[in-house]
Amino acid sequence: MLPHLLRNAGVLLTGNTVSSLFGVFSLVAMARALGPEQLGTLAIIQAYASTMGVLFNFQSWHMVVKFGSDALARDDNRAFGRLVFFGTLLDASSALLGAGIAALTAFALAPLLGWDESTTHVAALFCITIALDLSGTPKAVLRIFDRFNELAMVQVVVAVLKFIAVLFALFTDAAFPVFLAITGAALILNHLLLLSLAWHLLRQRGDGAIQPASIRETVRENPGIWQFVWTTNLSSGLGIVTKEFDIVIVGGLLGSNAAGLYRVARQFASLLSRPLEALYHAVYPELARLWASKDVSTFRSLMLRGGIGAGSVAVGLWCVLWLWGEALLGLSVGPGYVSAWPVLLWYSMALVVGIFGFSLEPAGYAMGIPQKMLAVHAASTLLYIVILPQLLWASGLVGAGIAALIFQLTWATTMIVVQRKSETYGNS
Repeated sequence: MLPHLLRNAGVLLTGNTVSSLFGVFSLVAMARALGPEQLGTLAIIQAYASTMGVLFNFQSWHMVVKFGSDALARDDNRAFGRLVFFGTLLDASSALLGAGIAALTAFALAPLLGWDESTTHVAALFCITIALDLSGTPKAVLRIFDRFNELAMVQVVVAVLKFIAVLFALFTDAAFPVFLAITGAALILNHLLLLSLAWHLLRQRGDGAIQPASIRETVRENPGIWQFVWTTNLSSGLGIVTKEFDIVIVGGLLGSNAAGLYRVARQFASLLSRPLEALYHAVYPELARLWASKDVSTFRSLMLRGGIGAGSVAVGLWCVLWLWGEALLGLSVGPGYVSAWPVLLWYSMALVVGIFGFSLEPAGYAMGIPQKMLAVHAASTLLYIVILPQLLWASGLVGAGIAALIFQLTWATTMIVVQRKSETYGNS
């Protein structure tokens, strides 16, 4: 099992590392072309669309992996096919709803964010990326059937093509809307590639791969599925506050220039967190299988060893940022962004804490305690929402990094306590 997990994690890690590097290259080019002010505006628009997409998207991949793994464990391919159909319905309906609400809400938020009429219109148009995000179920399908090499391939292809487009825009002195269009096109391409790969895989599987069925039938044969869907969606919605919407808050309180600096800090910090994403996506299906087969000792061992191993690497990377991060910012994005170094250090430290506890969230989903996880997310996010504005006003931009660290410490500590005291966990 462990070699299998390491192979999957290694494939995703390679793809994430390459795509992260090209993501940094793209950001460097955009930062030099746009400057902190316009880069901040682009970051706010992208973060706003991403936030609205997560809030209104049902995050079906959690549900399909959890209940789909159960169905396949009992060799019920037709039940799995009905879950794929159900997840696709959720993806399509929530994507259209989210895009419409996001586009309309952009006009209401424009005065608070200092957007002029032109910026507001392009922000609303950018919400088409939400409407075309049908990748939830496809990602689940590819993960369940160990197509991690294809997931990694999509990441790399999209990152490389985006970098080429950004370089072309840089050398042709393109205007702000062009860079925003490139960002949106990269997101859409990612969604469409995942969709096409997953459906090709399902067609290869033949009978039982996808089974049109009524929602009532799927709900009846998967007790608790709606509760799982709603709680995971709410949990993801809370999580997006610290992953994307914080940029909107920074922009609203400190301006687009600060949002641009914060965006740069977060992008460089992602060199730590992208390996975390690879491990998360690789370990979740394994944890779900282990929990379904009641192999609790291996389940716990995998959590512990994974966290310690990943966290140790993250500490080393943080030390690199501490020693050479300021010089790296000056040489790459330019002297105008060197002031992002302090918040980069604090934010990276928060990510190190999250990496040590990366297995807590997928373990909770695998254990079937999404309600308790939701409570932890809600409490931690509420604390974050309260302290973030206060720290921004008191400490400036560095307050965003301090708030992120407090959030991660609170979330990880509380999640450990909840899982240890969970009745489900204790009775296994």
